[in-house]
Amino acid sequence: MCFAMTKQKKAQKPVKRQQPTRRKSRTSERVVVSAVVFVAALVVAMGFFVYQAQELSFTQDDAYISYRYAQNAIDGHGLVFNEGERVEGYTNFFWVILLIAGRSLGFEFDTISKTLGVGAALALILLTGLWIRAMWRRLGWGNGDYPAAGAVLLLAANGSMVYWAVSGLETLWFTLFITLGVWAWIRRSWLVAPALAVASLTRPEGVFIWGLLVLAEAFIGDGWKRAATLAGTAVLLLAPFAVFKVAYYGSLFPNPFYAKTGFSLEYLLSGLDYTWTYMFQFAGYGVVVLLVIAGAFVLPGRWRAIPLIWLAYAIYITVIGGDVLKVHRFYVPITAFLVVSVAATLYWLIRRFQPRVASPAAMALLLILGVSWYFVPKESVEYFRGMERGLIEKMTVIAEKLKRYDDSDFSLAVSTIGKISYDLMGHRVIDMLGLTDSTIARHPEHIAGNVSSWRERKFNSTYLLEQEPTYILFSTGHKPSAPAERALILHKDFRRNYYTTIYPSDRIKRNLAVHVFKGGYTGPDSVWQDIEWVQDINQAWNLTIRQARDSAIAIMKEVKAEGPGDYAMPDYFIADQLYRLGEYYDALAYTDSALAIDSLAITAWQTRGMIHQMLRDTTALMIDVEYIQRYAPQLLE
Repeated sequence: MCFAMTKQKKAQKPVKRQQPTRRKSRTSERVVVSAVVFVAALVVAMGFFVYQAQELSFTQDDAYISYRYAQNAIDGHGLVFNEGERVEGYTNFFWVILLIAGRSLGFEFDTISKTLGVGAALALILLTGLWIRAMWRRLGWGNGDYPAAGAVLLLAANGSMVYWAVSGLETLWFTLFITLGVWAWIRRSWLVAPALAVASLTRPEGVFIWGLLVLAEAFIGDGWKRAATLAGTAVLLLAPFAVFKVAYYGSLFPNPFYAKTGFSLEYLLSGLDYTWTYMFQFAGYGVVVLLVIAGAFVLPGRWRAIPLIWLAYAIYITVIGGDVLKVHRFYVPITAFLVVSVAATLYWLIRRFQPRVASPAAMALLLILGVSWYFVPKESVEYFRGMERGLIEKMTVIAEKLKRYDDSDFSLAVSTIGKISYDLMGHRVIDMLGLTDSTIARHPEHIAGNVSSWRERKFNSTYLLEQEPTYILFSTGHKPSAPAERALILHKDFRRNYYTTIYPSDRIKRNLAVHVFKGGYTGPDSVWQDIEWVQDINQAWNLTIRQARDSAIAIMKEVKAEGPGDYAMPDYFIADQLYRLGEYYDALAYTDSALAIDSLAITAWQTRGMIHQMLRDTTALMIDVEYIQRYAPQLLE
């Protein structure tokens, strides 16, 4: 009997030893497989992001504002846009410092900015993946490799993030450090203060994120004492920067704050439109936002700050009116918070019903969302990238033309100041929108009914005309698009003291219009009160884009009849359209009318010359050519 029991025990021993070993082996295999999936996804995500960055590479016009500040500092003029004018026309102090440091090492500004932008984006992808894996482990959800894999691929598919990583601006650098700061706060790491300090020095919104974390510390963190400590740390670290700003620029807030921001129904409607476009392209008409809101209930303790910060920041973006620049720049900094919140909510929901497949199912849903993030906004991203490249090319050509035909110390007023101001280093450039001009930003004029799709609605035409810039450049040539451009045309000073010349360019196959100061009128300035008059001018130019010439002529004839009578543009506009319709003699009558108002109406002389050439009137053509040779020789090249 004892022998039998001993034999039975011996027979049972192998069973007891083998079963846990097999389970442990299977578990180990699953861990290895999931880790391989995460690493593979990370490699693919980073490689795909770099590929997109190379394909999409361009430089945003606004990046050149930072480049100009950095170059002036390197040249010994200080952190200024125009020599001798201390105006904080940038909102990315630390970024400008990085540009200066990189340039001192021999690198070009574009190389520095794009390397830092793409590098920050890749670091953000890695950080987000590690963040999700750590969250799963801390919350006891098991292995987070699969959701982390889906998350990194989702981030890499975000066309908006790629766009701003290669734009030359600080967006991804700022995004990386606010994400690092929030993660450090959740983990109670000492890195929270340094990370948020870098973010706050990079963009003012970093202070807003810091403020949100102070509130989070008080209500869902460790209480008011720790919140006060966090707030005090912010004051301590940022106080030197604040002192510098006040001492050097005379203001705590950057000048674009005054130029761009406002709190009114008009700004709110603009913000709602901006947010709605984002919802359509990246949030499935708001469905993804519902997952973020659910995340505020699903996630416990400090983790709840992730969706709450996203929601608070989205409300802030909407209230301030969105962003001037397209492709959702303001939403990029909170993209990682969106991804983490959505991943957690999806996993939590699936786990309630199918716990065994929750992780791979969450990954699959994130991948499906990634496909949407890549394809839905793709056409829009490529369109605005093309528009920006076209603007840069146009501004480059105009700067080259001005320097070629004018070797004086000329000045320029323009509503898109980036690339052209960088190409015209040493020349005074006045931003008509007030980004780098404190008078326009802080003392704007107002003309009732001066509506436009532009978000920069502030202007001061009286001040601008008093500066007598040598050249005034509208963003779209002849057509007044920005409110500041429309307001100028209403001023008698502008209509009488400026004429429009043309710079033809084979390079971009366009005639580029520039308004040139001629002076001569010293009488009192007055503002034409009919705002519809200038709105109609804009509409007529828009109709020519659609080749609706008869409609454009009809509107411009009304403009001519109802206007002040001292502006040649309606006449030479009509003449040009009639010439294109083949009505040469009627066109000549309008060129004569334009030249009777302003003998320097170069477009009228150009149209006359083309008509006389078509009619083979050599004598009249020689007169046209002689005049053009004197005042616009570039037209004869």
